[in-house]
Amino acid sequence: MTSSHAKRVVIVAVTAVIAIAASALTAVAAVRVSHRHSVDTARREAIAAASSGVATVLSYDYRHLQNDFKDAEALLTPGFRAKYVKTTAAAVEPLAAKYRATSTAVVPPGAAGAINVGTGRAVVLVFVDQTVTNSQLAAPRLDRARIDVTLVKSGGRWLIDKLSPV
Repeated sequence: MTSSHAKRVVIVAVTAVIAIAASALTAVAAVRVSHRHSVDTARREAIAAASSGVATVLSYDYRHLQNDFKDAEALLTPGFRAKYVKTTAAAVEPLAAKYRATSTAVVPPGAAGAINVGTGRAVVLVFVDQTVTNSQLAAPRLDRARIDVTLVKSGGRWLIDKLSPV
């Protein structure tokens, strides 16, 4: 083998190694970008679901409680839905009817942020303004709360799995 032939073999071998390394790095970068995109999408979706979901779950009107509860239940995981149904039946429903109570919850724009997000589970901190009226109050009362909202992605939707006042 001549020295020029040996040089060509070495150049071809080095070029092949560089090409393989470049392909591997490109694949790793693509996976990371894809994962980052998935997490960013999950973050946006979870924040939106937590914001609108908390507003729905904490809002009710004694004149149409069952519809309000049904709307809220559609946003909950089966496990949390069972707790919600038990709580609303025992505490909210009898008092809301008796005192003609309403609750209107609003999450102001920008008042929610992700604490921990994965592609299938998230925790979002939500600041909520809840205006309450009832026959015992002379004027509507504004309650402000901070709530950690745990969500689980199920069937392509983010469902509330837990609400924890902070």
